[in-house]
Amino acid sequence: MKKLFTLAALTFTLGLNAQVRVEEKSVNIDGSKNGFYISIPYGDDKQIEKALKEELQSWKGKYSTKGFIFVDDCSIKDMGDNTFDVYAIIEDIPDGGATVSIAIDLGGAYMSSGQHSAQFNYMKDRLMKFGVKAAKSAVDDEIKAEEEILKQKQKELTDLESDQAKKEKEIEDYKAKIAENEKAIEESKKNQEAKKTEIKEQETKVQAVVAKKEAIK
Repeated sequence: MKKLFTLAALTFTLGLNAQVRVEEKSVNIDGSKNGFYISIPYGDDKQIEKALKEELQSWKGKYSTKGFIFVDDCSIKDMGDNTFDVYAIIEDIPDGGATVSIAIDLGGAYMSSGQHSAQFNYMKDRLMKFGVKAAKSAVDDEIKAEEEILKQKQKELTDLESDQAKKEKEIEDYKAKIAENEKAIEESKKNQEAKKTEIKEQETKVQAVVAKKEAIK
């Protein structure tokens, strides 16, 4: 029961801390701009950068980095016919995870909920999906790493069990050999007693022959 309670508490705590959030706020990317602030609970800046690059490259613009990420002339059907530019930066969260700040230049104005509600809502939803995908991908990496450790520990256990089985077999072999030798020793003792009797008999015969010789005059 205690174990189930602990697991439930852990699951509840993780649930509280595992939320991806996308907020509208002023972001500082090559100057202050209206944009999106995405909080991703898992992964580091390198993992999130890889996921963000993959996402932004799907927007069909020219991707570059120069102190911040810049994607020129992006084109997404659901954003309309005009191209747009993207500015982004990624920052680590000390306790784990990362944040992504993104500003979208629609051509003279940065996207905002007040001026571009339809495009804003579409992009917020898309960035939320990106954040969830990036967090899950980071956790997938963590799962793989932990599974490798688990696999190694399972191998170590198998090796220990195998070594124990080998030593137990050796003990059984030693016991069998000891029993065999003990039996052989008992048989040897009997044979030694019999041999001592034979020697005494033979000594008597030798003495008789010697006496026979001495009796010749």
